[in-house]
Amino acid sequence: MYFAISYCYLAWWHGEIFLWNTLIHENGRLTLSGSLFYFDHFIACLPMIVLFSLFTAGGFALAGHPTTAIDKFRASFAAATLLAVAVLLILGSLAASIYTVGGQRTIDYALQRIERDGVMSTGGNWNQLQLSNVPIALGAISLSYAFIMFAPGAGGQRDFRLATGGKICIAVATILMIGISALTFPGWQAFLNPRWMAHSVRELATYPLTGIPIALIGILLAERYMSGQKAWVVKVGSISLIPIAVGLVIVAGQLIWLMNVDVMAMAQKPSFSADGLSIPYLLTSHVFEHFLDFVLICPLSGGIYALTR
Repeated sequence: MYFAISYCYLAWWHGEIFLWNTLIHENGRLTLSGSLFYFDHFIACLPMIVLFSLFTAGGFALAGHPTTAIDKFRASFAAATLLAVAVLLILGSLAASIYTVGGQRTIDYALQRIERDGVMSTGGNWNQLQLSNVPIALGAISLSYAFIMFAPGAGGQRDFRLATGGKICIAVATILMIGISALTFPGWQAFLNPRWMAHSVRELATYPLTGIPIALIGILLAERYMSGQKAWVVKVGSISLIPIAVGLVIVAGQLIWLMNVDVMAMAQKPSFSADGLSIPYLLTSHVFEHFLDFVLICPLSGGIYALTR
C-alpha cells in the first residue's frame, strides 16, 4: 500500500505513468529502477536490517507464546532455508554493487564511510541512522511482542525456552548496535546535526510502515509453517507499551529540535527540480531506495525466529 501510494504521488508529480527510467531520487542521478536496485546503499543498510530483524524476532519470541508441539525438522528446515535465501540475496547484491559502482564505493558503503552522495565521514551512514534506529527498534519490540499466536486448546502457559531465545535476539541486537556505534562514535554533538535529525524523521515515516510489518509477516509465516498455528491475537501489556512510549518521546524530542530549522534548505536540489523538492516528494521517493531492505528483512526475520523455536 505504501509503495502504491508513493508511486501514484510520484507519477502525478512527474506527469508520467511509467517511471521506470524517470529520475526520482533526490540525488538527481537515480531513476526509479536505480532506486529500487540501489545495491551499494543496500550494502550500507545491512547492519540496520539485521538489527531490526533481531529486535522484531526477539520481541515476538519474548512473549513466549502458548506451548504447542512443533516439528523440529520443520523448524530446522525453515531456519536453514530462510537464512540461506537471506545470505544469497546479500552475496548477490554485493556482487551487483561491485559490478555497478565499483569495489571502492562498495567498500566505503560497507564500512559506513558514506553519509550520502558527496558526503564522507567515519560511520556516517550508520551514525545518522541511529537517531531513527533506536525508536524504530523500540517500536519493533513493542509491536511484535503484542502479537500472540496460539492454537486452540494450547492453554496459556508461556514457553520459557522461546522467551529465552527472544532475550538472546534482543541482547545480540543491542550488542551489535552499541558495538558498531562505539567503533564509529563521532561524539555526542554530531547527533544534534539538524540534517541527521531530518533524515531520521524520514526514516521514521518509512520503516515502521513498511520494513517492520514485513519482518513481522515473515515471522508469522515461519511460525505457521513450523507449528500450523493460524490464529493470533493482539495483547497489549507493559512490555508492549513502555518501549514504544520511550521511542515516541525520542521522536518528539527530534521534532521539537527541528521546529526552528529550515529543513528544506538542507535538502538536496536535483537537476529535475532546481527549486528543491517538497516534503511529500522526499517521503514518497525515499521508500523505493529501501526496496531491497524489505526483500531481505522478511526471510531474515523469519529465519532468525525459526532458530529460537
